[in-house]
Amino acid sequence: MTTALEDGLHSVVGEHGGVREVFATALPHGSEGSAPLLQRLHGVVTDSRSEILELRVFGALEAFPSFAETLRTLFGDIDWPLVFIQGEDCSGEDIAGIQLHGVAGTTVETIIEDGRPIGRVFEDEFARYCILGNLHSFDSSRSRDRQTEDTFELIGAGLAGAGMNLHSIVRTWFFLDDILGWYQAFNQVRSDLYSKEGLFDRYLPASTGIGGSNPQNAAVVASVFAMQAKEEGVSVHEIPSPLQCPSMDYGSSFSRAAEVTTPDSRSIFVSGTASIDPDGASVHLGDVNAQVAHTLEIVEAILRSRGMDFSDVTRGNAYFKNSAGAVSLKNHALRHGLPVSRLVVSQNDVCREDLLFELEIDAKRADRGS
Repeated sequence: MTTALEDGLHSVVGEHGGVREVFATALPHGSEGSAPLLQRLHGVVTDSRSEILELRVFGALEAFPSFAETLRTLFGDIDWPLVFIQGEDCSGEDIAGIQLHGVAGTTVETIIEDGRPIGRVFEDEFARYCILGNLHSFDSSRSRDRQTEDTFELIGAGLAGAGMNLHSIVRTWFFLDDILGWYQAFNQVRSDLYSKEGLFDRYLPASTGIGGSNPQNAAVVASVFAMQAKEEGVSVHEIPSPLQCPSMDYGSSFSRAAEVTTPDSRSIFVSGTASIDPDGASVHLGDVNAQVAHTLEIVEAILRSRGMDFSDVTRGNAYFKNSAGAVSLKNHALRHGLPVSRLVVSQNDVCREDLLFELEIDAKRADRGS
């Protein structure tokens, strides 16, 4: 893995199976607006000669029109998923951060549904990979449950376009408008579908479910990472959390973390993680500083259980219920060795009213695990 850091931009490049995968995080550097962030990312794409797989943005919805205009000016026609989620910067900027996922050294295909790009597919020596994004119902007037079903139908269609199915999913992200008003109902729809498709008998994807509205006014927007092995020595499996119970113990259908192993690398995807104890109860109520400390301990324990640490992080998100709590992150991250320059920090509701902080991270190492 190679990393590069400059003001407002952190890029990580990893090689596996004969391709180069690029992860870049652009953060606001003072009151500069979205254009300089996009210009820095455009430089990453140009310098690495990579193709974009997905662009994920957290910011104020009011900033979306000007952001979209600048994006078209710099990048031209968009043939990759663009995900824009309301998640205000905790320092008051219009854009909290932008995450770019790209790849170089291989052919990239685009999956189109209803005239818009919803996914990208590429291969390395060992596997075929599918990244889906900006998946949502085309009819925002439908009930939330029905929109969730629509979203999963679109996930299925996108995966089919890559020659895959729901069993190919490694990791999901679900951004729910008004999450506190219907998270349990969302979980029920997801659980029913996973049960019908037999996922409980094999593997439940790692996942994040976080609050955040979107420019399409949809009840839920999803992103997906899926993989299909081509060679021996490729596997996907659940990683339990040493400090927490399985999420299924309190009705949420996802794994705490997932690990992808290939002959020359390992990737870990840690689900959205909050201050929840081994019995499934929220702890350190009302104390955001303690919740941040506890959450980092939980995530670090997951990484260490697989021989990694925070230095292996390629990208991540830190979600605060209240922006004022974000000041507590820097010192804890420094103590644990977590590079905050690889995190987008934004204000978003977490899935429980009493949870003030949630962290998700991806990590990668160029070796094979035990």
